[in-house]
Amino acid sequence: MKTKRYLSLNHEMCERAVLEAFDKKWFRRDYLATVEKYGGVSRAQLSSAARVNDWNPRLEAVNGIALEMEQRIEDLLDGETDDLDLDPVSVFYRIDGISMKRRELSNCCPMHQAFGHLAVLGLRPLLQAKLLPYQFASIPGKGQIALKRQVERWLRRKSLGIQYAIKLDVQGAYAHTKQELVMKILQKEIPGATWLLAVVKCLLAMAPGEGLLIGGYLEAWLFNLVASYMLVKVMSYAKIRRGASTRFVIRSGSYMDDLVLFGRRWADIQSAARKLTKWALTELGLTIKNEWVRVDFLSAAEEHQRRHLTGAAKGCPGLDMAGYVMHRTYTTIRPRIFLRARRQYIRAKADVSRNGYVPVWRSYKLVSYNGYFDWTKSRAISEALKQKKLFTAAKVAIRVTTQRNAMKKVRIAA
Repeated sequence: MKTKRYLSLNHEMCERAVLEAFDKKWFRRDYLATVEKYGGVSRAQLSSAARVNDWNPRLEAVNGIALEMEQRIEDLLDGETDDLDLDPVSVFYRIDGISMKRRELSNCCPMHQAFGHLAVLGLRPLLQAKLLPYQFASIPGKGQIALKRQVERWLRRKSLGIQYAIKLDVQGAYAHTKQELVMKILQKEIPGATWLLAVVKCLLAMAPGEGLLIGGYLEAWLFNLVASYMLVKVMSYAKIRRGASTRFVIRSGSYMDDLVLFGRRWADIQSAARKLTKWALTELGLTIKNEWVRVDFLSAAEEHQRRHLTGAAKGCPGLDMAGYVMHRTYTTIRPRIFLRARRQYIRAKADVSRNGYVPVWRSYKLVSYNGYFDWTKSRAISEALKQKKLFTAAKVAIRVTTQRNAMKKVRIAA
């Protein structure tokens, strides 16, 4: 008997989707307008209830918005409407602070986000069945740290015998992942999910082009679903020698549009990368860039021999992915991120010497970079920068500012 890989629509699921979509966004202007329009709760009621930690007005608004979502889906399935009556998606551009690339991002209305969360909840059984354990990014509990720790375990497990790695990059991953391909996959996997297919189709049609939205909640999960097919395919490549089958790729993983393949022989993973590139273009319509990144890992003994050296001679080959550079026996920070973090800590030290405190706007930057020092081999540079002391000072500055702002709000309300 085939397992049902989707959930049926009900009111509780709609309420949960609204709670997830509105989490930490209740007092944004567009979300407040949605609450007043469909939930029947004013901003004054939300503010007064928030001061006494009363959730009843929010739950009342959630119930009203969930009823509106159910009504729109019912009208869509009955053929009374052709879409979900959502506001158009606005596109804006932003410069990536690390790579300095010009990114195209999308801003979706609150109802669009709520329907996206509802679709992901309905797809949860399918996603749990299809997504692989070694897919990271946009998955709860599978972020940068999880990828770093997993790669470290692979490199340090002698039984795997990993000697080489290759990093592949999908060109224009979201924009080139066609909506037709996504719908074809979903119709094959869950043909009986009428309401879910209709909702996903309407949400995908909101994109300005033929691809996926960059910034949508549902779209991040859908691309991971497509990427899972590439990882499954690359792990199936093998050769037969003397009656024994040997896989080309020992381990593989993904971080959004980046794919990484690990193996014992460079010729094997190179062959797997070529086959995957051809298959992805033919079957999925996705282009993998020709600029592959090859990594030849040193043994643990060879890395230990370089510890007494200084400067560039001390460095070892490593996999640069998700903000970290993973080596056989240690992990460092990506050079571009380290330079930005070092610059902020040096300037924060100057602020403390000059003013006696760290400005709150710089404190947020120091806090955001702290994790890179905690999870890497950075003890010497941390001591030189006085990173821990400055991090503590930054937390104090943020806490004091937060308390002052809270007191101001109380005085204004009084």
